[in-house]
Amino acid sequence: MTDLLEDEFGDIIGKARFGLNLSADDVAGQVGISTDELAVLEDCERSPTRAETDALAAVLNLDPERLLAVARDAYVPNPVPLDHGGLRIRVIPYPPMRVYQYVVADVETGQAVVVDPGALPDRILGVLADEQWGAAAILITHADADHIDALPAIHAALDVPIWIHPNEQSRLPALEHADIRTYDHGQRFQAGPFEVEARRTPGHAPGHSSLVLRDLVLVGDAMFAGSLGRTSLGPAYYAEHLAAVRSQILSLPAATRLFAGHGPPTTVGEERANNPFFAV
Repeated sequence: MTDLLEDEFGDIIGKARFGLNLSADDVAGQVGISTDELAVLEDCERSPTRAETDALAAVLNLDPERLLAVARDAYVPNPVPLDHGGLRIRVIPYPPMRVYQYVVADVETGQAVVVDPGALPDRILGVLADEQWGAAAILITHADADHIDALPAIHAALDVPIWIHPNEQSRLPALEHADIRTYDHGQRFQAGPFEVEARRTPGHAPGHSSLVLRDLVLVGDAMFAGSLGRTSLGPAYYAEHLAAVRSQILSLPAATRLFAGHGPPTTVGEERANNPFFAV
């Protein structure tokens, strides 16, 4: 499965500038360009020069070679297998929100979990029916609307446990007779045939979690292929956000598959080698 990256050059420098709490005037002045020129770059209206890329990387604590590769459309992660290690993954994209949701199944038992159902409930349920998989649980990495808008319909159809971090639970819509179960960060819990490990990856949402299932991680909006999720909680959380992704996700074996809420799947090894936010 391959796809375009979620974030372009302008998105990356904009996220880094926001996280570092730098104004456009601050960055433009240090780089030696006008604020209008910076806005053009952040809006992806033109490609940067090599000198601009190097200067922006220095100011924004990004890796210049990796940033240049994104600017030149030279980085797309290698295709990641969806069927591997006794797991089968089905991806349900929703282009209007540029979001991906997942159904992950255990081949041996035919049991599956639904992950971050943000849209198209009929298509999600159709995957279960077409594959003849039984639903064991719904897993939520965080409760932004584009990750839970289809939850009421999925819950009504499946009536299975819903797993979420308690700091995200208050953001859920009203769900009648729901079996809502909460996990703590660092906890392992059982969702059907899967032992799931919840890893704390704060910054994008109050209780944002990355969920480890065997050799893959459902990273939500903690990070994307070649980029970082927006630190929506504000610049005060940016350093913690970066540190959490590094320690909780990129510390895993290089072959570990990463499935995000936006953009193509990637691996730990790919991101260690190519992500501008995480130079060694």
